[in-house]
Order: sequence, then C-alpha cells, then structure tokens
Amino acid sequence: MNLGLAKHIDRVAGGLLGWAFGAWDRVREWVRPPAPVQHVDHVLLVKFWGLGNWALLRPIARDVRARYPGARITIATLAGNAPLVEDLADDLLLVSTRSTWRTVRDLARAAWRLRRAPPSLALDFEQFARSGALLARLGRAAQRVGFRTPATGGGASRGRDALYTVTVPWREDAHASRSFRDLAEAGGVAPAPYVPGGLAVSEAGRAELRALEVAGPYVVLHPGSGDNFPGRRWSEAGFAAVGRAARAAGRQVYVTGGPSEAPLVARTAAAIGDGAVPLAGRLAIPGLIALLDGAEVLARTDTGPVHLASALATPVLAFYGPNTPVLYGPLSAGSRAFHRDLPCSPCITVANYRSSRCRIHSCMASIPTGEVVAALQQVLRDHATGVDHSTGSTR
Repeated sequence: MNLGLAKHIDRVAGGLLGWAFGAWDRVREWVRPPAPVQHVDHVLLVKFWGLGNWALLRPIARDVRARYPGARITIATLAGNAPLVEDLADDLLLVSTRSTWRTVRDLARAAWRLRRAPPSLALDFEQFARSGALLARLGRAAQRVGFRTPATGGGASRGRDALYTVTVPWREDAHASRSFRDLAEAGGVAPAPYVPGGLAVSEAGRAELRALEVAGPYVVLHPGSGDNFPGRRWSEAGFAAVGRAARAAGRQVYVTGGPSEAPLVARTAAAIGDGAVPLAGRLAIPGLIALLDGAEVLARTDTGPVHLASALATPVLAFYGPNTPVLYGPLSAGSRAFHRDLPCSPCITVANYRSSRCRIHSCMASIPTGEVVAALQQVLRDHATGVDHSTGSTR
C-alpha cells in the first residue's frame, strides 16, 4: 500500500468523518447524557503502524490484562504485527496493507465485529492517525481514550479529538513509552514507571536461526529504514565500516532488512567482506527476535528493531536525525543514540503525520563513522570482559 496515500486519506476523509461523528455525539449527549460504565468486560487496544511501537506496548498490554483480569482483550493492528501480539489478545482484528481497498475493507469488517459486542473501554495508541479513533467510535466503545496531539503543520488532530471521550497529551519531552503508559493509566491502569521487556524468543524463532545456520558470537546491522522516509538512513559506507570493525574483533556479522531492501543489504554485506551474511527477507518476525536476542549488539537506523532489541536487553547503537531519540531512543542498558541536533531536526513529528520533504539529509550525514566504530568496540570489550548490560553490573 502507498503509505503517503494512506496518510492523505486518513487526514482528509478521517477528518471529515471525525467532525461529523463528533458533532452528532455532542448533540446526542445533550439530549441524553450517557450512563457511566459500571463494569469493564471488553477492552479494545488499537495500534496499527509500527512493529517497534508494539515492542514498547507489550508490557503495557499485560498491565491492562492485569487491571481487568476478567475482561475480553481485543487488539486491532496490521496483519504483519500478528506474531508480536497474538499471545496478548483474546481476539485479533487484523488489517491488511496490500492495497488501499483491502485496508478499508478490513477496517469496516473490524468495526462491524465490534458493534456486535461493543467494548467497555478502547485505548487508541495511534499518535496522529484517525483510523483507530474511528474504529473505536464505529465499534461503539463506551469509553474511548486517545492522544491529544498538536494541530500545527498539517492539522494532525483536527476532527480526531472529538472522537474520544477522554484525551491524554502526547508528550514531546519524554520517551514514547511514557506517553503510552500515560494513556493506559487514563484507562485505569495503576500509575507506575514504564518497565521495558515482555518479549521472549519462541521455538519458531530458534528454528529459523537453525535453518540459516546462524552462529555466534555475532553483531547485527540493519541499514534500511522500511517504507517510511528513507531520509532516516545512515550511510552505507558507515555501516560497512562498523561491520569491518566487528569482523576485526572476531565477530560474525549479519545484515538484516526487509525483502525490498535486499539490494541495500547485499551491497552493505559485500562492502564488509568475508564473514558478513545478508539476511534481507529471510527472517520472519520470530526469527528476527531470536537473532536480536543472541546478538552482542545491534547497529541500525531509527526503526522497529531498535525497540525489539531493547525489549530483549540487547545493546543498540541507533542513528537519529529526522526523528529524535528523546521520543524513540533505545532503552536497553549499554545502548547509545547518535544524534546531531540540527536546527531543522526533528522534521518528522506527530504534527505533520511523520512526513518530511527534506532531500539532503544533513542530520544523518553528520554522524561521524569513527564515533560509532569506537562505541561498537566498547560494547564488544564490555561483553568480552563480563559486563552484563542487562543490569550494568559485572558477572
């Protein structure tokens, strides 16, 4: 599916529908004020885009389950996220991204299923899109909690806030995991610090690694950026230099990416040389989780595997420019975020639908290769001398 087109449809059509439903709800509530919810027996959790977001949300979903132990938990997400959420839900509402038509069809089906058994509570973790709010509203959720986001730079919140019964500020001064937990706490979860984790290797993931004959010790590099703005990518030459440093330290190097990133992954592995294995499109989500769990360190751009590795307590060297590590930096001990705070950064935010028209990516080009190589060597030395990055202590 064309991501830019999907954002445009969500912005325009979603905004109009949001205004219409919001106005109707206000009139209806004036005529007949809604009764309070006495018992929460069905909870809807919504987060469509972002594998990394679900890595952050897994502990929170478990907190919701603990808060409402007798409630049915329904999760609405993209079909590709299913392996990361299926153990958290009693019911999954999966949305295809193969085409715009299939996406609209699946959203309509999800709304129809919810209307047959409306949720008592809906927690919409979408930061700017209206699709989650519309699904909760069309599904007749009694209490709908979502983020109140800025309306500047394209009107990300126009027509959206009216779809919620409760809004929570999206924070720009704290990690996204904190905002996610703020929203859950508005839905009844007890206030507490965010604790990363809640992710484990499956037997299916181990089987994938055995089939590929993955062996350690090893380092994982991920030079791609998915389908959302290639300006987030650090240089191929930089990744190759990091890979060569890992090889010089006696580590195997695995270079990962999606199927569409196979040429980039192959070039990076070839530039590293012997001992670098390209794995683009060869790992499903369980296999990727298993690979990251066994890695000494992951070096990659600002995308989902940063948060998968963090949830597994694997150190991450992550690169930021269009985005900010304040919101999306790695949380695992021993990690480091590389970021040059240029006047134009960040340029992809919730206020502009996380889109940018930048063509010369000075923020990423300004991250020095030598600094990253030195950080990699330090992580590998720590591992060799017995520093346990999961606790910061010495084994």
